[in-house]
Amino acid sequence: MDELSALYVLTDRLYRAKSNQEAFEAGLDAIRDGLGCRRASLLLFDGAGVMRFVASRGLSEGYRKAIEGHSPWVVGERNPDPIFVSHIAETNEPARVKDMVASEGIVGLAFIPLTVQGEVVGKFMTYYGRRHSFASHEVNLATTIARQIGFHLERTRAEEARRVAEEELRESEQQFRLMSEHAPVMIWTCDASGKCTNLNRMLREFWGVETDKVPTFNWHPTIHPDDAADIGARMMQALTTQSAVTVQGRYRNCKGQYRVLLTTARPHFSANGMFRGLIGVNVDVTERDQAEMAMRHSEERFRSAVEAAPSGMVMTNEDGRIVLVNLHAEALFGYGREEMVGQPIEMLVPDRSRSSHPVFRRGYGSLPLARPMGAGRDLYARRKDGREVPVEIGLSPIQTSEGLMALASVVDISERRRSEAHRELLMDELNHRVKNTLAVVQGIAHQTFRGTEATDAHAAFEGRLMALSAAHNILTQTSWEHASLDQLVCDSLQIQSAFSNRVSTTGPAILLQPNQALSLALAFHELLTNAVKYGALSNEAGTISVEWFRTDKPKPRLKLVWSELGGPTVSSPARRGFGSRLLERGLAADLEAEVALEFQPQGLVCRIDAPLAAGVLAQ
Repeated sequence: MDELSALYVLTDRLYRAKSNQEAFEAGLDAIRDGLGCRRASLLLFDGAGVMRFVASRGLSEGYRKAIEGHSPWVVGERNPDPIFVSHIAETNEPARVKDMVASEGIVGLAFIPLTVQGEVVGKFMTYYGRRHSFASHEVNLATTIARQIGFHLERTRAEEARRVAEEELRESEQQFRLMSEHAPVMIWTCDASGKCTNLNRMLREFWGVETDKVPTFNWHPTIHPDDAADIGARMMQALTTQSAVTVQGRYRNCKGQYRVLLTTARPHFSANGMFRGLIGVNVDVTERDQAEMAMRHSEERFRSAVEAAPSGMVMTNEDGRIVLVNLHAEALFGYGREEMVGQPIEMLVPDRSRSSHPVFRRGYGSLPLARPMGAGRDLYARRKDGREVPVEIGLSPIQTSEGLMALASVVDISERRRSEAHRELLMDELNHRVKNTLAVVQGIAHQTFRGTEATDAHAAFEGRLMALSAAHNILTQTSWEHASLDQLVCDSLQIQSAFSNRVSTTGPAILLQPNQALSLALAFHELLTNAVKYGALSNEAGTISVEWFRTDKPKPRLKLVWSELGGPTVSSPARRGFGSRLLERGLAADLEAEVALEFQPQGLVCRIDAPLAAGVLAQ
């Protein structure tokens, strides 16, 4: 009955204990009263795994310090057995320990492990001044006391862990509310029924809700009527299935404007696994949604424009694979678009150029500019039937979200080649006939002037015909489309032959229309003839400089200056000859030009000022 009373008292005191120290004192009393010993102690492992005294009876301070840390078990050891020692001298303990125990007047003692969930966390000790053999009822009682103290320690630790967890949860919730309150996105929470429990500052401002009105706020009426059914159904499904949901829709803000919000919500559970509702984030994606819609419309317009283009259109990605073709490309290459899309562009390149084409393609990728492909070279494309067709290709780089694309405009120029060949044939025939005609005119002039004294007139007439013939040759080279001013000057002044060291030219590249080229060819002939007879080329020292340039204000104009230097001093003639009239009147009529002739001491200076808008084109 004494043992039962001791256990009853211990159980009651442990239940009522408000601190571990009260529980330890109750344990020592139960050990002393139940096991009949005057001295006892309680020890627990600390955070470092060292066994330390937490309560004791009848032990000196020196003994506690000396013996602290001694333990037959290590922290965490499972299901240890108690150790009963009848006489300390009969153990295998080190001599130091035996001497210390004996000096404290202890002979018999017991090591009773304290366990929590099967793992040793400490021990209690009983001490006797003489040999003590432990009876079975003492062993059972000691074990029961140890279990009661272990139960208390387990309950205390569980309560402490729960308290810490609750405190951490409260701190976590406070941190979450503080973080969400100042977050740059809209954050909300709702309970398991979908009722709003929290809106952060940004979301309260969006809907114009005061903080104290949040528990009664209903956000459903703010949904656009066309989106309400879908959003409501999907949110209810997330609550019912306790699952995540992502939904996008239009919501009316406090200003009455509808904004597109992307909502992502996740289920929220308590520590014991109970569903507490949803935590969600709303992101305003109105501008992004509008941009994506504009992008889709732009892509649709682009595809429509490509499809309607009057030439074959082929788009490739950075790997050189075809991603887009239009109807004209299908007709040009003989493939269906499903046969081309996804294939390398080299499928459309002739066999002889296929191996080198990737090199050119990578070169274009390193410097992507809008430009014609293969400038100065004849390009051919390969059809599905193996036939090659001459083509012109224009390349344009397009930067997309998928990387750099190249859009090629492909035009079949087979018909143009045939037309050009036919035109060249006609031009050659025309040139031949014109030359024959000029030769006949020259022959008639020669026969007409033969035997007469008009030798100078004959030479002048023949020279003018030769000037026209030279200009005619230049125009023939460009199919009578234009003539280079620089080439016209060189050919007219015979720079490559007799006067190569005495005539200098300078000026930008300018193209002349056919009638202007013929007029200037005659003008240069007259100026050259005059320089040979009377001017800078009539002696061995004179030189000629021909300069031209372009002005753009107030309107584009061509300005040309003929300057002679080192010729004999010639005064202004009293009578204007044919050459002067041709320069001053002919150029004024053909070029709408202003012509000024200046007879200066150093030689003749001729200034020609013609509007470019009259047909003179700058290259």
